[in-house]
Amino acid sequence: MNAPVPSPAALRLRDVSIILCTRERPDMLRGALAAIAAGTDPEVEVIVVDSASTDSRTREVALQAGTRYVRTDTKGLSIARNLGLDSSDRPIVVYTDDDCSPTPGWIEALLRAFEDEQITVATGRMLDHELVATDVPPTERIVYRSAVRGLDAGHGAVMAFRRDVLQTLGGFDDTLGAGRYLAGAEDLDIFCRALAAGGTAVFVPDSVVLHVNTRNPVAYRRLMRGYGLGLGALVGKWWRLSPKVGARLTATLAVRSGRRLARSAKNRGRGARDELAMVEGILRGYLRSRHLRLSGSTFVDEHPPTPIRLPAVPRPADSPS
Repeated sequence: MNAPVPSPAALRLRDVSIILCTRERPDMLRGALAAIAAGTDPEVEVIVVDSASTDSRTREVALQAGTRYVRTDTKGLSIARNLGLDSSDRPIVVYTDDDCSPTPGWIEALLRAFEDEQITVATGRMLDHELVATDVPPTERIVYRSAVRGLDAGHGAVMAFRRDVLQTLGGFDDTLGAGRYLAGAEDLDIFCRALAAGGTAVFVPDSVVLHVNTRNPVAYRRLMRGYGLGLGALVGKWWRLSPKVGARLTATLAVRSGRRLARSAKNRGRGARDELAMVEGILRGYLRSRHLRLSGSTFVDEHPPTPIRLPAVPRPADSPS
């Protein structure tokens, strides 16, 4: 049942659900939930979405922290994010990740953005967890209105939406994101779609999460290739939805990739190999997208992953009368 949407000025902390999707990382989840508890008002609902973990540890951590726990047996970050969306009845949904530690005031900063009734998406800053306050450069609030600017609007580590708008858009594209072959860009895809539908996004620098990088060089290169696969599919999608937008997205990515490759080659670092992995991913993702059917502005998920089902959790025995 959908809750009525309060007027912008009437939005309160109790109107917010935090949705944290996770898979097979109970220790990181425990840290993220501790940071949320330390820096977030208890009126804010926290929903942990288990993306087809193969054991019960995620459930145990979520319940020990006093959060709502829901599970999907089909892995995929977008699938999990959509389950979180369907599990909330609050007007504002905020997404973060299990490798991020939100800082105090992050929710309040996002909520203030929605006092402007034109704002449908708000994003914040993701910083390396080893930075100290003096290392953080000043950043200004930025407003985005065109579909192409969705590439710059933010990232999935800290993003907030009006729930009704996100539902109207059809949620996240199930075929994009971690856990799928097209393993990235589900966040940029929804930003582009929201802006193309007439929405407005705003970057809120005062909403900050600290990110912990746990990947070695090989895993990071795999991550970059996955991002590229998703970006390539995003571009391929827009060539079909709007060739004008598709052309602008293609040009933007080509220029940026070229610049990053040139810088990496000049510095003779491993960054060049990472950039090449992303470019390879973009090309493969674009080619893959040409074989996917579209339904509205999302790809049809014709081959979802095989469900991973856990044994039913036994219910406590009835107390003797």
